[in-house]
Amino acid sequence: MLADLASGFAALLNPMVIGFAFIGLLGGIIVGGLPGLTATMAVAVLAPFTFTMAPLVGLPFLLGVYKGAIYAGSIPAILINTPGTAAAAATAADGNAMARSGKARLALEISLYASVIADLIATMVLIAVAAPLATIAVSVGSAEFTLLYAIALTMVAAVSGDDMLKGLIATTAGILVAVVGLDPMSGAQRFTFGTTALLGGISLIPLLIGMFALSEILIRAEDALSTRPAATVKDMPKGTSISLGGLRRLMPTILRSTGIGTALGSLPGLGAEIACWVSYGVAKRMSKSPDRFGKGAPEGVAAAEAGNNAVCPAALIPMTVFGIPGDTITAVLLGAFMAQGLMPGPLMFSRDAETIYALFAFLIVSNVMLLFLGLWAVRHMQHIVSIPNALLYPSVAAFCFAGAYAVNNATFDIAIMLAGGLLGYLLRKTHLPIAPFVIGILLAPGLENALRQTLTVSRGSLSAFVDKPSALALLLVLLAILAVFTVRGLRPASSPPSQNQQRGTEK
Repeated sequence: MLADLASGFAALLNPMVIGFAFIGLLGGIIVGGLPGLTATMAVAVLAPFTFTMAPLVGLPFLLGVYKGAIYAGSIPAILINTPGTAAAAATAADGNAMARSGKARLALEISLYASVIADLIATMVLIAVAAPLATIAVSVGSAEFTLLYAIALTMVAAVSGDDMLKGLIATTAGILVAVVGLDPMSGAQRFTFGTTALLGGISLIPLLIGMFALSEILIRAEDALSTRPAATVKDMPKGTSISLGGLRRLMPTILRSTGIGTALGSLPGLGAEIACWVSYGVAKRMSKSPDRFGKGAPEGVAAAEAGNNAVCPAALIPMTVFGIPGDTITAVLLGAFMAQGLMPGPLMFSRDAETIYALFAFLIVSNVMLLFLGLWAVRHMQHIVSIPNALLYPSVAAFCFAGAYAVNNATFDIAIMLAGGLLGYLLRKTHLPIAPFVIGILLAPGLENALRQTLTVSRGSLSAFVDKPSALALLLVLLAILAVFTVRGLRPASSPPSQNQQRGTEK
């Protein structure tokens, strides 16, 4: 592993790799700093432009966009009390309170250092556990993979919204969309309705662009008054910088929240939006002065930002090892990997070891880049958050059309993008979560193949799921998850979800 990692660092010596990675990280910071533009939207819109690049150029670019956007969502949350991404919703509670009391620079620097430290630690965990897990996963049979896919889909459906039934409906709808095209075994047409353009299935990236980017534009266009308030910080954030002693006092909170974010990020369906709130809540309960939270507690900013940024590398664990995306952003990244000819899963560590370890090496290098770009953002991003929506969203719409067409140079993909935008808009308006729908599309082919292999080998007998101890253990885990979430779903809700929680679920 160390030799592969060393060769990965050597692959990064290409100036083009570092250059595009730098551009991606900078672009992600700009996107994250603009309220209304989510990290998922940015990765989905920009992914098609990387398909003509080499994997070691295009994929670091997208990973840079991902990391930069998740971090930079804290900047408008602190400066104007409007999270740039849903993952920074908890940051606004204490960050903006600190800014109003003249400590904007302190809050921004705490956010930056907590993000960099958490990302670095979570990256080390990713590098340490990915290869051993892949070695174990290679020996896993089709029955176990069937149950793993079922567990992932169940968890995503259960935790992506406040109503498990809605999550199951969205997941099932995604699976139905995924089966459009030719049956992989018999060659029979499924749900093509005589349209030859659908024989190869529905083009994934244009659909994701529509669902995440175009639907967001439609939602914003519907809101005539605009939900984004005008920026309140006109000049460079004032106040003292954080001292080494102050950072040392925050380290227990940062390390604890990093652990929470890493654990939650490695589980399918639990993204940065959930990790930031869980980390914030734990920090408040562990604090000796919990009444300070919400009124400008530095620990609140550190906890939220360490929690959500630790998810970025951790969500790559299930994606790279099992081919199961950890959240909606890694779902889009999974499509980008496949478009580059890389098939995430345990065999990727033997077939494409050089590429995967070069990406791991980039995740380490990008932390240094994020530190310096973050210090730049602390000084200058207050000017970017004031870009008017009338200029911002038409520009994003133009990128949507260009990105959808660039995938296959086909006008039919633009129609898919438009249909995806309308579908995403309808899902949001009916409060059906988008995440289980998208992940259902991505996991359905793997689930179908694993299930068919299992039933073929067992000649149609379901005993294959209980014959091996590993399969039986996973089956019991699946039943336990179903039982827990079913019981939870039968209980009456104690209180309606907050606006921030709803917004995080939608995005």
